[in-house]
Amino acid sequence: MKLNTNRHKYFQLFIITICFTSIFSFSDAQTFYPNIQIDYTNNLLTLSAKKADLKNVLLKLSEKTGIYVRFPNSIKKQITTKMSDVSLKEALSKILKGMNHAIVYSGSKKNRIDVSEVFVYMKPSKSIISGRSTSLNRQIAARIKSYERRLESLSKKLSQLDKNSRLGKRYLRQIRSYQNVIENLKRKIR
Repeated sequence: MKLNTNRHKYFQLFIITICFTSIFSFSDAQTFYPNIQIDYTNNLLTLSAKKADLKNVLLKLSEKTGIYVRFPNSIKKQITTKMSDVSLKEALSKILKGMNHAIVYSGSKKNRIDVSEVFVYMKPSKSIISGRSTSLNRQIAARIKSYERRLESLSKKLSQLDKNSRLGKRYLRQIRSYQNVIENLKRKIR
């Protein structure tokens, strides 16, 4: 008889554990991005975000659409927007308005088929430079601006090319290299 009561207690503990695990997993799935709702069907996007962190919006957008998104960790922007049945390009343009970014398309130059990659870049803020006014920081800030101009130029050129072409791949490598240089220079200023 004692053996059956132990089994019964273990069985109850097992059932309770499963119940709590499933309840927490369902609630976690609902609240991971509670203020962001995205639906992407038939190449049309419906997006609703209220005081949402731009990083989280881009990550969820990447998850839903399958695009590659790259952005610096230093982005601190919140957005509130609501749009329905818009193209991915239009939605990205609205979300990233006022920010330095590049959208890469797959397909030929004439027939831009799908958005495949999105790059978001940061401009050096005056607050980073104003903390110290040494000549070294000014030199680094000038180098950052120079690289950002190069980055912007390459991004414009890349937006008119097929990313799978030889030149497109070269531009992508150069863009990634410039992004890394800029991030490293920003770390030196801080």
